[in-house]
Amino acid sequence: MTLPLASAVSDYLQRIQELGAVEGPHGQVGLTPALEPVLEALHHLLAGGEVEVRITRRGHTSLVQELRQRVDDATRQVNQIQQQAGCSLFTTV
Repeated sequence: MTLPLASAVSDYLQRIQELGAVEGPHGQVGLTPALEPVLEALHHLLAGGEVEVRITRRGHTSLVQELRQRVDDATRQVNQIQQQAGCSLFTTV
């Protein structure tokens, strides 16, 4: 069975990569060190823990809005594909 990929998810991942979420040459990329504590907090939250998030310096408003819109678009597109396919789709990041 072939299921369509939510292009908005791919677009979002590509955009955050362009903005520096990962660094290094092809085949040797890694998470930008500044994101490591964020990912660690996410892992604890998903594992049943509790975290606190504090923004110490706000980013560019238009870019924050763009990224939020990309997440909203990806979520909407994934939900539409799941409804049409009649099953849940999963992706690995």
